Amino acid sequence: MTILEIKHYIYENMKIEFILERIGCHHIKFHTKGYYTCANKDGDNITAINIYNDEYLTCINYTRKLLNDKADLITLVQYNMNLSFSETIKYLHNILGLKMEYTRNKIKDKNEDPLYIFKKFKKKRFVVNSENIEIFNEDIIREYTPLPHILWVREGILPFTCDKFKIGYSSDKKRIVIPERWWCGSENDFIGVMGRTVIEHYDMLDIPKYFPLKSFSKSLNIYGLQENYDSIQKNGYVVIGEAQKSVLKRHSRKDETIVSIGSHNISDEQVSILIGLNVEIVIALDKGIDINHVRDMCEKFYGIRKVSYIFDRYDLLKNKDAPMDLSDKLYKYLFKYRTSYNEKEHAEYLNYQKKERE
Repeated sequence: MTILEIKHYIYENMKIEFILERIGCHHIKFHTKGYYTCANKDGDNITAINIYNDEYLTCINYTRKLLNDKADLITLVQYNMNLSFSETIKYLHNILGLKMEYTRNKIKDKNEDPLYIFKKFKKKRFVVNSENIEIFNEDIIREYTPLPHILWVREGILPFTCDKFKIGYSSDKKRIVIPERWWCGSENDFIGVMGRTVIEHYDMLDIPKYFPLKSFSKSLNIYGLQENYDSIQKNGYVVIGEAQKSVLKRHSRKDETIVSIGSHNISDEQVSILIGLNVEIVIALDKGIDINHVRDMCEKFYGIRKVSYIFDRYDLLKNKDAPMDLSDKLYKYLFKYRTSYNEKEHAEYLNYQKKERE
């Protein structure tokens, strides 16, 4: 289940009080205005915690600083149980009697087990939106050289970032190797590998810039969320870019709030995952994407989460460049003066839609 699905399950099955008890909270009381109060597991203030009884499960802890000042029940569980993000998701599945239902596959040499190929297809897999997600461990990237490529180092993607995200290089394929961690797995759960060519003038040679070395469905995952989740919760916002490189560039500048959706279009599954974070959504697409396409993406979050977007109104970017390609100073400037997607922006979008239909 995604975070949003877990929250929906908790709300629909009235499991808030059950979870609060399991994580050690006490003096739990439901108020007719639609919220719970309770004390921290080692506290004596019986109204220290407020949990709202709705699908968002918003949590305010008045005596403790969570990852985000206005977080949710998921964050409270993570804090109380001293767990990582992925451990929290697994813990909730466990106490609620839900199944993670995905298969961890270890890549083996075919000669090691002659029945390997048959066993592989016999295993059950986790299905989301009628597609299969196959989970692999680090064996999936062991054949590649675990070193940063000089091209990316020159662009500002530093070795400590490459190490964290397991960026490597394939000499035979002449590609930078970008493993993709599953957003709700552990740091050793991978769903695929993307390769970025280092060959000059690749377009003239009809060579694809990006090519999957281990295919996966990008629409079911969000790159960088597994690594940056804690920082996103702490800062109270997530910035959505198109390319994995945007995540890596900003990480090298000590900014761990960026994620990548792998395209300028966003899937329903990705929307669901992002809404479940319960933070501000900041859209930051590449230069050249029409403003109404940006607004269309904002519409998917409008009225559910605070949403804003970064748009290059000052012509600072080259065509197809991302805001995250700018210097740290210029990026922070655009971020500071981002556009809030409010009623006025919503009206602009509706007017555009009306003209399109006429």
